[in-house]
Amino acid sequence: MGHETKEPIFYVNGEFLPQSQAKLAVSDLGLLRGYGVFDFTRTYGREPFRLRDHLERFLNSARLIELELPWGLEELEGIVHEALDRNPGGERGIRIVATGGDSPDSLSPLGRPSLLVIVKPIDTYPKEFFTKGIKAITYPAKRDLPEAKTLNYATAVRALRRARLQGAHEAIYSHGGLLYECTVCSFFAVRGGQIMTAGSEVLDGITRRTVLELVRGRIPVEYRFVRASEIPNLEEAFLTSSGHGVMPIVAIDGTRIGDGRPGPITKEVMGLFEERIGRRLWE
Repeated sequence: MGHETKEPIFYVNGEFLPQSQAKLAVSDLGLLRGYGVFDFTRTYGREPFRLRDHLERFLNSARLIELELPWGLEELEGIVHEALDRNPGGERGIRIVATGGDSPDSLSPLGRPSLLVIVKPIDTYPKEFFTKGIKAITYPAKRDLPEAKTLNYATAVRALRRARLQGAHEAIYSHGGLLYECTVCSFFAVRGGQIMTAGSEVLDGITRRTVLELVRGRIPVEYRFVRASEIPNLEEAFLTSSGHGVMPIVAIDGTRIGDGRPGPITKEVMGLFEERIGRRLWE
């Protein structure tokens, strides 16, 4: 991707502003209490990937934390598309954020939430992450209210820091001997020619949903938690997210997965997803 010289334009509470001028009040509950929700998608061919699905999940996240939003689905779609149009050029990542808004007592919402749409050049990962795979660690935690994408990422920040210190790219939440999901990705494992992924208590990832649609009728799927004790016996593993696409995991906690290379089912899933988006994952 070429160097971006023009300052990104964000949407903030009814205005489209350069990034340097985009501001929220210091009394906003998103800042003071982490009270808010977000969603993230990216463009392929300048078209936001499954935007309506992302926005429906965004609105559901707000309902789950009882954050009342005045914007409907079609209005949000219009705001996102206008924000994207104001950022011409290549592919973009789109982050939609709603917070509790200004609060005089630093706790109670006034019923005037803040809305931000952040549009920036998409981050890309090295080709080797897809062709050779990445390492992951397990981290003892479980997300609170996992069905909602809230602003509370303190656990994820700590887990990713631990992963980086151990030379890994991602961390998988492990609780009660079960593997749930990664800090910013969905988790899949393969054994006996079958894909395994949690069927509940994890975020309904849109890329995860896409993969499960693509493999239907091709590869059997078992919806269950993978046990941490099963890691040495896994044949393959991979993660999915809007930012990562589909990415192989070749080691967990220093234990090699399969032969330490992306396996055939993972490669098949990657190929199906590349057909769906019309490009290579690392492009």
